[in-house]
Amino acid sequence: MAAYNANAQTTTAGAWKISGKIVDAVTSKPVEYASVVLLRQADSSMVTGMYTTPAGGFSFSNQPAGIYVIRVTFMGYEKLEKAVKVVDGKNTLAGTLRLQKAGNLLNAVEIKAEKPAFSMQIDRQVFDAGNMINAEGGTGTDILKNIPSVDVDIDDNVTLRGKSVTIYVDGKPSPFGDAKTALQMIPAESIDRVEVITNPSAKFEAQGGGGIINIVLKKDKAIGYNIMFNAGVATRGQLNGSANANLRLRRFNFFGNYNGRREDISGSGFSYRRNLVPDSSETSFFSQNSHNNNRNGNNGTRFGFDYFLDDHNTFTIAEGLNYNQNRNEDHILLDYQDLHNNSIRNGSRDNYSRNRSNNNNTSLNYKHTFSKPNQELTAYISYSGNKSNSGSEYNTQYRKPGVDTLPHPNTQHNTGRNGNRFWNIQSDYSTPLGKKGKLEAGVKSTLRHISNDYTAMLFDWDKQDFVKSDRLSNKYDYEEDIYAGYINFANAIGNLGYQVGVRAEQSYLKGYSFTRDTTVDNRFFNLFPSIFLKYNLPHNQNQSLVFNYSTRIDRPNFDQLLPYVNNSDPQNIRTGNPELKPALSHKFEVSYSEYYPKTNNYLSTSAYYAQTNDNIDRISTLDTVTGVTTTKPMNLATQQNMGANISYSINFYKWWKASANLNMEYNKLSSAAINNENFSVGLNANTQFRLPGRFSIELSGHLRTPRIQPQGTFKAMNGIDLGMRKELLKNRNLVIALNISDLLNTQQFSSHYETPVFIQDYDRKRTTRFIRLNIRYRFGKMDPNLFKKKKRVEEEEKPAEEPEEKPKERGRL
Repeated sequence: MAAYNANAQTTTAGAWKISGKIVDAVTSKPVEYASVVLLRQADSSMVTGMYTTPAGGFSFSNQPAGIYVIRVTFMGYEKLEKAVKVVDGKNTLAGTLRLQKAGNLLNAVEIKAEKPAFSMQIDRQVFDAGNMINAEGGTGTDILKNIPSVDVDIDDNVTLRGKSVTIYVDGKPSPFGDAKTALQMIPAESIDRVEVITNPSAKFEAQGGGGIINIVLKKDKAIGYNIMFNAGVATRGQLNGSANANLRLRRFNFFGNYNGRREDISGSGFSYRRNLVPDSSETSFFSQNSHNNNRNGNNGTRFGFDYFLDDHNTFTIAEGLNYNQNRNEDHILLDYQDLHNNSIRNGSRDNYSRNRSNNNNTSLNYKHTFSKPNQELTAYISYSGNKSNSGSEYNTQYRKPGVDTLPHPNTQHNTGRNGNRFWNIQSDYSTPLGKKGKLEAGVKSTLRHISNDYTAMLFDWDKQDFVKSDRLSNKYDYEEDIYAGYINFANAIGNLGYQVGVRAEQSYLKGYSFTRDTTVDNRFFNLFPSIFLKYNLPHNQNQSLVFNYSTRIDRPNFDQLLPYVNNSDPQNIRTGNPELKPALSHKFEVSYSEYYPKTNNYLSTSAYYAQTNDNIDRISTLDTVTGVTTTKPMNLATQQNMGANISYSINFYKWWKASANLNMEYNKLSSAAINNENFSVGLNANTQFRLPGRFSIELSGHLRTPRIQPQGTFKAMNGIDLGMRKELLKNRNLVIALNISDLLNTQQFSSHYETPVFIQDYDRKRTTRFIRLNIRYRFGKMDPNLFKKKKRVEEEEKPAEEPEEKPKERGRL
């Protein structure tokens, strides 16, 4: 993490050694390449880590006096945690730690600790994805639906506290750029944890007013092999399957996965608009009723290897491939009425569309660790390419009451070709400074090129042929180049830890429409400072206060800048806006957290304030002549939001735990043309029961009251999910899960618009209540001697050479 030394403990001027040995509990043989991580007992933040030697030994040098937890993990064994106390003037011997095979109970010396469902670090909240039974068989999108303060709308767009968010995968931008596509490509079972960073430090790119969500994937590097198969079926016509494999041969670690998904989703929509100024046909009331069906298919694979050149140099090469196809159809009924609700005309609109896309991603990662503890240099380069082809057909037929002869239908055929090339190049360096300090610095370049060629053909009944529409067609090229550098410094004064940093970004946004001869040429330089302060209460190291400040930016993306005209809904047209400017945000947050070691309960409270200037949002205008609304993004107003967040995780019994998150927020939009404000509440709650026979039940729910938009509100949303999981076989290798999503069938997307010229209510509903059955089977063997041709005589080694003191405490201290 960015400020590993900012979480100060009770320390002295000395720095001492912690050492020990890991062995198999049954055979007493050393366990090589087990992962040993040293954590601070106060907040479970990581200090350092290593893999055990061939003799099973480990040691951590230069550790200040204080209380720590040693966490040991190795595939095929139960996780082990042991608390140790480092006393000034003496080295500490953790002793011989014995790993139990998976499924066995640990003895009284070593304790088995379950990964916490939620934890708080200095700059992020961490959620354990493995605990989310309701997401079994789903995707990364289903995981995020269970994260507090994260909203996933009906189209799977993700926001954090109502603002746009940047999605990372393993600490890097999502491989294919498009966050929604990336999340749908990741099986839920492959996700280890989710990190929510509402106020990212200068180390992270500044894009995304809401912050960053980092998806951390599971990956094992212990010697041996590990294979997992997953298959599921759902009542909404969904089929999903995946396979993950990992093979470690000494210096090489090979990994690969495949995932496939198919789904058939139906939906409906209804909108009712009152025109306060009737149009030229005297339409005062207008309604639309739509039914749609979406059939989506996805196949993807990712494979690569880690090469451990020596103890200090590691290379990782990975390749990802993905193929998507979807077919959609939408049937819309239109009704136009006068002031007295008499029908003026009605119509029907049938839309058919299809899309195919291919994605590829190649990445190379290098990591060098120095002899000095916690000093490292990393370099990363990736290239992503995307090509897609689309086609659609729109047919509209209007009728008038009392008229038998129908006019010619409006027929439109569309074709589209898109290409996306994305380079991501970065390097980071970190080194300790003094006893508690840390310096981080890095550089990064992101280079993106997008091409779009859309052709709309309208049928001319006089010519009996299709004619290209210059108004609807568009050929467009877009380039986005961003160059960045940052520096962070962290240290601690007593119980006060601090981190200060600044990031500089130079942005170039260039676009050109060949069809309209329209140019976008924006360039801007920004500095993004950040400050983090953390204070551990001196009489209770399990309590801490955190304050942070950061600045963020929302750059207009390609879809917003593109000067297109989307007329798939003839009465509600959408367009882009080449004149958009970036929106800058200033964010403040203060939080208090307390961990209760005896019960493993956790409390976190926070208060925050953010102001966004030139906020980008969509606004709709009504043409009082044609009666058609046009919606486009604009720099509308200054947005202010302030709120409070309370999270609590409680363990009632060993078999029953629960958590809840309450977010209260006041939002205000203000400008010369827009003034809107409201108070909203969001509640997420979850409870899990572990019953006899390795059977688990999870019940989760969410509620969000209305939230403002520039011309009205998004209406309230709520839903309840139920999940059940059964673990089978000796080592729990077989897992069967049954989920019921949206148990009460209450989830839908609704909005209310109110302007001087029209009032409109809009409701959309898609299949949200369904039953999903998922089966997961995992097997493998993790053994340091598995691939050795000859057995090696193992020698007992004493890990520590200095005088040592065995810790008197056991378990959490």
